[in-house]
Amino acid sequence: MSFERYAIYWAPHPDSALGKFGRLWLGGDAETGALHGQRDAFGLDADLLERATRSPRRYGLHATIKAPFRLAEMEDEAALSKALAAFCARRRRACSGPLRLHRFTRFLALVPGSERTDIEWLADECVTHFDRFRAPLSEADRTRRAGSLSPLAQQQFEQFGYPYIFSRFFFHVTLAGPLEEEDLGRVEAALAPAVVPFTQDAFQMEDLCLFGDPGGGGLFKIVRRYPFRR
Repeated sequence: MSFERYAIYWAPHPDSALGKFGRLWLGGDAETGALHGQRDAFGLDADLLERATRSPRRYGLHATIKAPFRLAEMEDEAALSKALAAFCARRRRACSGPLRLHRFTRFLALVPGSERTDIEWLADECVTHFDRFRAPLSEADRTRRAGSLSPLAQQQFEQFGYPYIFSRFFFHVTLAGPLEEEDLGRVEAALAPAVVPFTQDAFQMEDLCLFGDPGGGGLFKIVRRYPFRR
């Protein structure tokens, strides 16, 4: 299967509590790139459930490490995969304090509550290390962001294809959004009991995933997982 774009994400293992929750909540399965038959609305009405999960469903339950990009003209998936495998094999797992629910702008996410240095350092490395695989920005890319960025963010966007990196990086696992404040509060209240099992212990990243975007609004799919050195 060929993909229009690739991304480097962290994603929970499918048999983990967080992975199972993600499939039931979002209604998509990043392992297969297909819709998931069984869903749990956690007490929300069908309309709010769909509005809350429509956007995050496409990307799967994940945290962005290097944002989606088109491959450079002389690169291919095999070379990117080999480079990511080698990158992860030389690095130890990244850890942080427990995850917690957090609202930002119009979204609800799980974020590390403390001790994020390991993850932030890893993300900074990925942004620079894999940028040679990224095709230059198109005019459509620039138009989409026009007027919305600070001078520093605009410079980072031009150089690395994404503005929310380095000092602006914020590790988050998006659960819902965009929503208005009242609806966001309803979703947060509904999900708070469900996320307790994976907000108690320290968070550990044991691998990274290469995701593929099939285009046409299709669900992103995990191409392969790459474990860190133990």
